[in-house]
Amino acid sequence: MAQKNSISISRKTFMAIGIAMLLITIGAIYVLSSSINKSNEDTYKYITSKNFYQKLRSLEQEFAKIDNHLYSLEYITKNTPLDQLSIKYEVLNDMYNLDGVVSLNWYFKVNANNEILETYIGKDKQHDTENIFTKTVLANPLHSKKNTFIEHNGFQYWLMYHSISLPNNERLIYGIVVDMALYHKYLTNIDVTTPNYAYIFTKDGLCIYHPENSLMGKNVFELSNFSAKDTINTTDASNPPVVNSEYLNLEVFRFISPFKSENFSGYITVNFPKFNVDDNIKPIRRNTILIFITTVTLLVSLFYIFNIANKKAYLEKELLAVENEKIIKEKALIQLQQLKNQINPHFLFNSLNSLYMLIDLEPNTAQKFTLNLSKTYRYLITPPEENIVNIDNEVEFINKYIALQKTRFTQELHFELNDNRSEKSVTKIPFLGLQICVENALKHNIATIEHPLSISIDITDENVIISNNYQPKKSEIESEHFGVKYLESIYNYYNTIGFMTFCDEGKYICILPLIKC
Repeated sequence: MAQKNSISISRKTFMAIGIAMLLITIGAIYVLSSSINKSNEDTYKYITSKNFYQKLRSLEQEFAKIDNHLYSLEYITKNTPLDQLSIKYEVLNDMYNLDGVVSLNWYFKVNANNEILETYIGKDKQHDTENIFTKTVLANPLHSKKNTFIEHNGFQYWLMYHSISLPNNERLIYGIVVDMALYHKYLTNIDVTTPNYAYIFTKDGLCIYHPENSLMGKNVFELSNFSAKDTINTTDASNPPVVNSEYLNLEVFRFISPFKSENFSGYITVNFPKFNVDDNIKPIRRNTILIFITTVTLLVSLFYIFNIANKKAYLEKELLAVENEKIIKEKALIQLQQLKNQINPHFLFNSLNSLYMLIDLEPNTAQKFTLNLSKTYRYLITPPEENIVNIDNEVEFINKYIALQKTRFTQELHFELNDNRSEKSVTKIPFLGLQICVENALKHNIATIEHPLSISIDITDENVIISNNYQPKKSEIESEHFGVKYLESIYNYYNTIGFMTFCDEGKYICILPLIKC
């Protein structure tokens, strides 16, 4: 039966390998046929990634201009007498304002209590202590933090400032105000050739730049399919995700990247319409699909013809395998019968001698011995059809068998059985496997009071290890090794590997693999 299963498995293995090879070939053809499509798409992605970096660098340069403007203001402030500072600021407001983006250059002179002593907030403009800009500055007079955006009269402004110490614990606070509406218009005009759009927002989602002017100052996480978790990882420029644009209402490649300057910290996302690549590859995709279908049909037909041609050969092979299985099984049964013919008379003779001595000396023990002998002998003469039994049955039998042997070898034999299995599962070993190993140990080794024979059986989840101290008899008993040959044939029959016998460090060891079925 096992050999038949083996042939069946071989047949299934052939079919599995054939189908796998067919699928691999089909997959390879699919990959090959669609490579042109992918090449075109990858080329477009490469172009979009280049455009993304171009857009990113151009916007970074514009934000750097604002930082540089503030550095220039710092230089002028530190190197101009205070009584001439308002004149210089007036010139800056008129001439050096980044095309009107910097709506105001200003300064406050305050005392130690942050009371304003002198101010310049533009020509003909009066200072108002309740002004939201003034309140923001006086709340933190040393320097502005990043992302200081203020909404005033429905418009967004970006406030940036620094301060320097003056004598008498006074301080000069200077800075700029950027009109975000003008800045939006300015940024929109710097790159009009590339087919993309970008928007910039803070870590909290506050939008400071978007092609849709009405979204300025709104939270992008609430107005789009974009969420805060999308900013955790920077987009792989070579493989941007495809998402649906809430602004264009079509699929786009979306790039996300951190975006920072001296006075801003947030993120930028650049979006490129995907329809361009779709229009380019549609004709190529149609042709490659036709090639793919034709090739797959041809391969499947060839595989079907090959399978039919080989089916007859496998049927013949199965018939031969069945005959071979019968021969192997008959060989195993013959070896088992030879083993029984050898064991039964020898075992019975020794047991009856022991019983004879016990009848007069220990009648009670003789009765138990007789009952134990009866059960043991019944197990010996009723082998299972498949020549394998549950390991627990063999353990129960070997305990009775050892008990009988200890009647003969009271002090000469030491026996130990350790069950180290993590769980009791249905596993089997060859019929009489443990008895063969124990009987071989008793047959071929010295067992005296001075040199007792120690036999141990250790059961694990994978195998049974039978070991004894190796002390061979001086006159070696001739053996035809029926037991070992029988065990080998059983394991070969069930295609189970791992059976072995060997000597190691003064011990003779036999390993019986557990057969899981």
